[in-house]
Amino acid sequence: MNFEQTIEPFITTDDLILQDFVAHTLHDYPTNKSRKWTKRLLLEAINKPIKAMSILSFLKVNPNDEDLVNLLIEARQDATDQICYTYERLLIEFHPRIALKHRERLTDLFQKEDWRVYEVLENGTEEDVWEEYFKALTELNAEQDLNYFLYQRLKKIAYSLFEKKYITEEQVLSVFAQNLQEDWFDYNGYIAVYLLGLMKMDQHADLLASLLTRDDDILIEETAEALISFQTDKVVEATKPYLLHEDSLVFAASVIENIKTEAAVEALRDVYHQLEGNDVQGVIFEALVHQLSVKAQGEIEEYVSKAETTILIDEDQLAYSYFKIIGIQHPRLEEWKSAIEGS
Repeated sequence: MNFEQTIEPFITTDDLILQDFVAHTLHDYPTNKSRKWTKRLLLEAINKPIKAMSILSFLKVNPNDEDLVNLLIEARQDATDQICYTYERLLIEFHPRIALKHRERLTDLFQKEDWRVYEVLENGTEEDVWEEYFKALTELNAEQDLNYFLYQRLKKIAYSLFEKKYITEEQVLSVFAQNLQEDWFDYNGYIAVYLLGLMKMDQHADLLASLLTRDDDILIEETAEALISFQTDKVVEATKPYLLHEDSLVFAASVIENIKTEAAVEALRDVYHQLEGNDVQGVIFEALVHQLSVKAQGEIEEYVSKAETTILIDEDQLAYSYFKIIGIQHPRLEEWKSAIEGS
């Protein structure tokens, strides 16, 4: 069975340990692939409050999936403050077109400036949209620290440029190439990486993977998301060498962990045996577990047989979830379960 067939029966489960694991596993899996599960998980969170934080903390929505908006709006009305925040976090991710359609019930969720920009994105000319892009870019550059909400607005404007075909691959590559020559990417460069992912330009996977060594959290997050979105073995090949670098191991592993192919599993297995040390092997162990492949059983068995522990991963939850989901009655299942419930 492939990854999707293996995890399908456990998308919702009465086992709270597995439910938490599933939500975590699907967090970075591309929303166009996992979209069919998002509604099921959302309904589970709404109907079973004991699971709400576990699911909603990891849940992502497709920004064009209008079917979920009414569910989120209604759930938000009756939620506690803590849960309400998670619904609002999801609602602000939706496409401006969808937000505008439900504006009456979402008025308080966005600033007046957001609504003004959304109107331009939907009804303005190409020149108008580009004007908003450069305005947001200028404002971001004037900020001393990252303004998260302004950066998200810039990304929505960039998405509109992409969707309406107001920007070409050549323009994106030009900005990307300019930033590659600099020690630090600017906001325009971050958006170029984001657009490379949207445009599915996996022919540049090698250059993107090389960015995983940079000391720049925003750049690495955009790079990892772009690489994962391609879902190709070309990404595995480009990213594998960075599993052997201490400064890029974690990010490279998170990319290959979310490419659900046999090549990805084999790359992780190979590197697991090349690395030494419980902590670094633990990073690969976690990535292998999230692949849910029976071919990785040997490496996973070897890792859990060691007496050492690491604070970097939750070995008990990972091991318990892996063997339960692939259907192997490991003799330590109850031991792991007890350890999790007692922690």
